[in-house]
Amino acid sequence: MTIITVTSGNVGGVGKTTITLALLMSTKNVAYMDLSPDNRSLSLLLGLNPRVDIIDSVRGGRYMMYVRDGNVVIPIRHREYLELRQLSEIAPGEVQRMLRALEKTLVSKYGVDDLVIDTMSAVNLGLTMGAIEAADKLLIPLTREREELIRRTIPRVGTKHMVYAMNMVRENLRVEGMTVVIPYVEGASNQLEVAERIRNYVRNLMKVVLG
Repeated sequence: MTIITVTSGNVGGVGKTTITLALLMSTKNVAYMDLSPDNRSLSLLLGLNPRVDIIDSVRGGRYMMYVRDGNVVIPIRHREYLELRQLSEIAPGEVQRMLRALEKTLVSKYGVDDLVIDTMSAVNLGLTMGAIEAADKLLIPLTREREELIRRTIPRVGTKHMVYAMNMVRENLRVEGMTVVIPYVEGASNQLEVAERIRNYVRNLMKVVLG
């Protein structure tokens, strides 16, 4: 299985979840995991709020997954502030073991070959670092204003395959070295609408991250 972790270092609001959602809308037989317990954006956008989730499974609990439009979705549940603080105790190795166990289930039960993980913007947490270290590829959304900061805060991961997507570009130009350039969407009322409108632009991205 190929694991693609979507990260932007310690920078939020650059389109990780929106791009992940656009990929989900455009694929079949791919697994998508929400590993962002601070805002749960992907789970909320899909209308999912499970009683237990994949983070619970790190400590031996159960988790829930759903089939949506031909893909497998592993959402995250709501947590109170104190419980969010406890997540800092999770080590990267625990996350990697959880992902290895999940891989067996996805391959044997669902026949899935690719897993896309939407992470939170806090790479100093074991929850995020585990997903980054376990990944085969890192999908990194960039914005022109914060490109250097994002690149600087991505952890060193050796020879891991890095896939860059320049997002919310207002100019009508090509950006060298980008797998895809996604324009700024005017007048959208929510992330679902934005994701729907950028689907055509993520086709090249799909070929690289899922190819």
